[in-house]
Amino acid sequence: MTVGQMHPGFTWIQWAKEQGSFWHIVSRQGNFSIPFGPKMLHNEHSVNGIKSDYVSIESFISSSYLGMLTGVLIIVFLCQKLTRWKEDLMELKALNWIKSLTISDVHRFFFVVGMFLEFALLSPIFVPIIYGFKCYRAVIAAILKNRHGSHFKGLLEGADAMWAIERDNSRGMINIMAYIEETVEQQSQKEHSTSAELLLVLRKRISSRLMNSYQPHPKMFWKRNLELGYYYWSDQSTLTVEDYIRYLDHIALENDAQYIDERKLRACMNDINNRHLPDNHSSTWEILVGRQPLRDDVRKVVRFPILFRVHHSLGDGVALLRLLLEGIADKEVPSRWKRLSTFKVMNIEYILKEASIQPILKKNAFQKLLKAIPNTQALYAWKRKNLAILKAIVTAPSYFYEVSHREVDNNCIHASELVNQKVVSWIHEEETSNTHWVNVIKRTKQLVSGARFSDTFLTALSSSLQKYFIRKQGDIPKNITVVLPTRVQPELPQLKLHNCFSVAMQTLPVRSGIQLDDPNRVDTLRGHLEQIKQHSDNLRSSSDYLINYWIMTSVAGLFPDTILRKILTSAHSTLAISNLPGPHQKPRINGHELKNVIFFIPNIGKTAVGLTLLTYGGKLQLGILADRAVIQNEEDAHSILLETINEIELMGQILQDA
Repeated sequence: MTVGQMHPGFTWIQWAKEQGSFWHIVSRQGNFSIPFGPKMLHNEHSVNGIKSDYVSIESFISSSYLGMLTGVLIIVFLCQKLTRWKEDLMELKALNWIKSLTISDVHRFFFVVGMFLEFALLSPIFVPIIYGFKCYRAVIAAILKNRHGSHFKGLLEGADAMWAIERDNSRGMINIMAYIEETVEQQSQKEHSTSAELLLVLRKRISSRLMNSYQPHPKMFWKRNLELGYYYWSDQSTLTVEDYIRYLDHIALENDAQYIDERKLRACMNDINNRHLPDNHSSTWEILVGRQPLRDDVRKVVRFPILFRVHHSLGDGVALLRLLLEGIADKEVPSRWKRLSTFKVMNIEYILKEASIQPILKKNAFQKLLKAIPNTQALYAWKRKNLAILKAIVTAPSYFYEVSHREVDNNCIHASELVNQKVVSWIHEEETSNTHWVNVIKRTKQLVSGARFSDTFLTALSSSLQKYFIRKQGDIPKNITVVLPTRVQPELPQLKLHNCFSVAMQTLPVRSGIQLDDPNRVDTLRGHLEQIKQHSDNLRSSSDYLINYWIMTSVAGLFPDTILRKILTSAHSTLAISNLPGPHQKPRINGHELKNVIFFIPNIGKTAVGLTLLTYGGKLQLGILADRAVIQNEEDAHSILLETINEIELMGQILQDA
């Protein structure tokens, strides 16, 4: 059928004027009994008495076309609405933010801006000084390179140099202790002692995997030297694998006893943990294998202790734990990192397999171009990163001022000066026990939205310290300052021995523990957790970690030893707390599981107490290392850990009752 001319005076524009809203028109598109659009004449008909017939819209516009047109119009409409809603939301957020401002917020803003402007005015003095030391450091490196030739392996960088700054009363050592376990029956049937077998296996593995012609981590075998005011690495070490891996000190026993207990082992650890490393403390690690086991009469097993002593300049806790698990284990550990192992480089089958799939992995130019184009997520990450850097630059001067004027803690475990005597203790959550401390902490943090694992642990520690202060000094400090280290970059697929972490100070309120007879005990626990979380949120929303990381990596290595010691001396904090998530699956050494891994962090500056927690195999392992200037015996140190565990168990009981 052909379409004729429109009725005179009745056009599309006139028809549109007589219609209702847009949505009324759209709602009629499925009902073609009602004419849609201006009525039109067929060539064979006429109007006003003459044969006529109105032709509806479906005769020249299909339903699919109308549907597509409607969809486009709806999308345009929604886009306009969404844009408007977004603008309204931003205006509302800005309005709410302005309403939430207090006088202290305004004062804080002007203080930060004022300090930044003051620093900008003084920058012509600071910048030449920094670049002067940078040039001086380059000259020292050139001199040492000329003196030692190919044996010179470079100056210590950033955080490595910071940990090289140590004193006799607080050396930068990380001590990692674990056990190898076997049954009493197995031990009695052996011709050779388990400790001798373990010592031989460790020496062979370190020698073949890490000390051969190809060294995946040569930094392990370099010497740390000090010359012309700067620390540097050299490969002139004459140590052998026998020097690095030795027997643990013999522990004196009464009445020719064969087994030691934890009390004896703690006393031995007190003497060892701050001791020099081999080669007059210029090496970076050693492994000590215990010859005298501990005996568990209930389970009828014996445990041989192994101590891994590593200098912090070699790497941070995560890197060192990975080195331990991947370097000496029977095979690659399917741990929480589960990354590409560096030892696959030495596996010819792995190399051939990678070579066979390499052509498949090659991408054409178009795919590379698409990959190079940043997506929305990448743009958001870039924006967030640069805003964080800008915020750190602006707030850095005010941060330095506040740290220098921060009030020093005053309590019985804060030292004015450290002594060269340490005390250690630990608590293991045994795999055979019915306790579930990790799960209790995870459940408790759900009481407060956004709370973290560390917030819950700090809540329990706060109550433990309150009881300790009551016993030791009578009065209770309102707050103490704790140092919290954290990694600032994710783990790399291949293990790299470096210090990639930062530290910051957080206020920890000291509060009383939970009482089971308190009818509002759940609300009390929630209130304590919210208070801790607020301090944690304040720290994480600040630029403290980023500023300290910049100081540790970019500034610390510029200055010589004498200046760096004065810059890094801190007397504000009471204790340091390190939380390290370990692997779920336990590695094996010579067929034996490595059990109850625990580590101890060093005392730095005047921070005399270091507390650690490690989740290993789904169980919680706690350790404490303190200077005897503030904690004189193992019982006092152990009581802090024990009361912390008691608070965690009370949390579990309260949640179960609720």
